[in-house]
Amino acid sequence: MVAKTLIICEKPAAAAKIAVALAPGQPEAGQLNGVPFYNFELEGRRVTVVPALGHLFVLKNLKPLRDYPCYEVGWVPAYRVGGRATRTKAFIEAIRELAKDATDFISACDYDIEGSVIAANVLRFICGEEALRRAKRMKFSTLTAEDLRQAYEHLLPRLDYELIEAGVARHLLDWYWGMNVSLAMSTAVRLAEQRFVKLSAGRVQTPTLRILAEREREIRSFKPEPYWVVNLVVDLNGMEGVAEHVKGRFSDRVAAERVVAACREKPARVFSVEKHRQQRSPPPPFNLSDLQMEAHRCLGYSPLRTQQIAQELYQAALISYPRTDSQKLPPSIDFRRIIEQIGSASAEYRRPAEELLSLPELRPREGEKTDPAHPAIYPTGQRPEGLTGQQRKLYDLIVRRFLSLFGRPALLESMRVDLDVGGERFFIRGRRVLEEGWLKYYGDYAATEEAILPELQEGQSLAVKEVRLEERQTQPPQRYNPASIVKRMEEVGIGTKSTRAQIVQNLYERGYITGRQITVTDLGMQVVDSLLRYCPEITSEELTATFEREMDAIQEGKKTKEEVIERARAELDRILAKFKQHQLEIGRLLAASYRASLLKQRNLGKCPICGGELRLTVSRATHKRFVGCSNYPRCHNSFPLPQAGTIHPLGEACKFCGAPVIQINRAGARPYRMCLNPDCPAKKNR
Repeated sequence: MVAKTLIICEKPAAAAKIAVALAPGQPEAGQLNGVPFYNFELEGRRVTVVPALGHLFVLKNLKPLRDYPCYEVGWVPAYRVGGRATRTKAFIEAIRELAKDATDFISACDYDIEGSVIAANVLRFICGEEALRRAKRMKFSTLTAEDLRQAYEHLLPRLDYELIEAGVARHLLDWYWGMNVSLAMSTAVRLAEQRFVKLSAGRVQTPTLRILAEREREIRSFKPEPYWVVNLVVDLNGMEGVAEHVKGRFSDRVAAERVVAACREKPARVFSVEKHRQQRSPPPPFNLSDLQMEAHRCLGYSPLRTQQIAQELYQAALISYPRTDSQKLPPSIDFRRIIEQIGSASAEYRRPAEELLSLPELRPREGEKTDPAHPAIYPTGQRPEGLTGQQRKLYDLIVRRFLSLFGRPALLESMRVDLDVGGERFFIRGRRVLEEGWLKYYGDYAATEEAILPELQEGQSLAVKEVRLEERQTQPPQRYNPASIVKRMEEVGIGTKSTRAQIVQNLYERGYITGRQITVTDLGMQVVDSLLRYCPEITSEELTATFEREMDAIQEGKKTKEEVIERARAELDRILAKFKQHQLEIGRLLAASYRASLLKQRNLGKCPICGGELRLTVSRATHKRFVGCSNYPRCHNSFPLPQAGTIHPLGEACKFCGAPVIQINRAGARPYRMCLNPDCPAKKNR
């Protein structure tokens, strides 16, 4: 009997890449229950490559959730959980059939916690415990043919059990925390008001909401205070410049007015001119968090959308594995070959590639952060074909960041000119780029603004065109945006590089937050306030970060899965026992806030025809949502609505037609604003 190897991949796209890379010729493609697989002969063995579809098995309670805490949970096929993921049944059956005559097994799922758990569950529950025990592991960071062949030729002799154990522990802790605390809150409302309300909490989600709520509280309680600034508009050898008073801001208007009076109708004398030169090194290579921040700044993409597009580019073999913490590129990567391929694949990269290839040595700038599984994100050099607009933009950002790593430091010159006007001191700053260095490779993403000042001499007299006195107000702290809250989660050590963006999206979908500049809704504030009053541990970022460190310790072989889970259950038992003592009080608070939130969300604004309330309504016949007027049947005004996404009224009327403006939040997509009126003149003019 000919030996048969079954290679298990995470997604269909990866299976196709692996089969083409490993097969001596063209692999034989087949389908089983609509599931693709690939056969070929390799070194006297039959090889079958088959994909999963992400997680084919998920955690589910093994008895009805009537009370909390509940820890009776097990892995079940994903299609059995509330009708979810029905396609997974076909994949499970196909893998089971293909595994029947397999003698060897290889995990070729992504080399991270989730990929390791996916492969382990497929092997355990479909192929059998013996397959799990004997399976080997492919480890790769790109889906290029060269890297995949290298991974196959240097198979790890065993599965990455430490990653698997850490992943299982994370899934269990997330289930214990999320299901039990969510059930506790919903139960509290039911006992307090005899109604069911579905509320959501999570081990990482709730501490993240608390961070946002604390910022919201600071903003709401902020009381602006007036201050005054005095600026001069000065003639700088034929160009205008604005000079600031050295004091910056004045809390006393009278003092500011005295400065204005002292400067009126007097020239400015150049008191001193100082120049400083400094080198600015290239930024480090992207890890996932840095890419999410930069894509939000430069392209306006949400962290979740960036993560999704990066995964698509990885599956197309255009970039390395994106879910990494590393800011380092190992010397084993052939930088010269990659840059040559980038330059030959696209005219826009040809000149920077040629310049870099003329350097005697290619040594990239690196950062401090490392990741034992994968290097920093880099382009593979494969020719990009058939990319969508968003994919093309993110690919360009990654390529230009990569090219900039090899550039020389930029040389910048800063200039400060101090002026004396009537005994009052002012200053004006300038900056210019003397040598572009890496900036020219990073292009528009470098965001280096110049403010070039003319050459000025000490003692030189300058005409003052205007003395400005402006009243301003102190500003509250800035709101988080989706990218900055993901960065904050990373800083405090909650969530993982793979999960943080999705957790933020969950908060949008639960109605706890809204807006690109994140505002916490009244319901979100009440969830945090209720838990802080009675069970603050549920919101604790410190406790969550502690468990994150313990799961890292499992991955490093310093702790066992069992001891971490046991401690987490003991802690949750203690927290939920305290919750039960106060569940009626918590339930009343949450119910009142939920009612107010629901009413606020349903009322979308004033009817431009009759002045009634435009309300979100669900059709009894079609079960589709639309907007109807509260004065129906006297007023028949209505508007259609998108059927997907969370709707948030903005309290604004369209300046073109007077209809209300709302915001739509959809999973994985950038929130967008829309006028309710489909016949709005602004839409017709687009």
